[in-house]
Amino acid sequence: MSSDALKAGCDLRFERVSFGYGGQPLFRDLSVAFPRGAISCIVGPNGCGKSTLAKLACGFLVPQTGKVELQGRDVRMLAPKQRARSIALFEQQQAVPAMTVEQYVACGRFPYKQAFSGPSKADVQAVDQALRDAGVTELRGRALRSLSGGQRQRVRMALVLAQQAPVVFFDEPTSFMDVAACFDAMDLVRSLRSEERTVVAVVHDLDMALKLADRVFVLDRGAMIAHGSPESDQVQQAIQSAFRVRLELLRGESGVHWTAFRP
Repeated sequence: MSSDALKAGCDLRFERVSFGYGGQPLFRDLSVAFPRGAISCIVGPNGCGKSTLAKLACGFLVPQTGKVELQGRDVRMLAPKQRARSIALFEQQQAVPAMTVEQYVACGRFPYKQAFSGPSKADVQAVDQALRDAGVTELRGRALRSLSGGQRQRVRMALVLAQQAPVVFFDEPTSFMDVAACFDAMDLVRSLRSEERTVVAVVHDLDMALKLADRVFVLDRGAMIAHGSPESDQVQQAIQSAFRVRLELLRGESGVHWTAFRP
């Protein structure tokens, strides 16, 4: 893929990124760009580096070679507040601070605050809207530590929404959620799709990823082995190769579902 093609219509891209842990390489010369105005789902076997991609995108990890660009700028050159205005990260697991739900969601407004100033009208409106959209308004006065795992996931969703970043990276957004909450979370992710926003999601459930995504990126053994629409033969063959499974599309009264099984 050419450099120009990578840059066109993409606010998040990896250019020849190499990275590893403890001397063991995880990625070598990885180049990939995620399209603006679409939901991109990353799938791959455990340990292939999906969560590491999220940390590299946010500047929490530094590539050994190559670079990660946010809106055309090397993420390493951005100050923390600049970075947080460009990308929001929904992480799988986080420490649970001693805060109320409202206080925690308000942390999403940190990138926009001036030193020693209180919340602006825009901050208050953004927090209120995020609480509503994530369906946790009634929890706003509750202690975060008193919530169930699924409730905390919804509150973390609200934090991401309050941040109002043009790039949003979800790392397993439905962990700890029951079935109904998973559907709500996916609807919320879909609502973020717009021409101005880039949405990337690491999704463990293949059926959910294939139904949610506009573009699927298949990661395996340090390489992005395929990307494209969920229906493309290239993507489906790559999934079957990476997971050592066979994919089958099932149609029923409740719609279409992808199932994976050992051949």
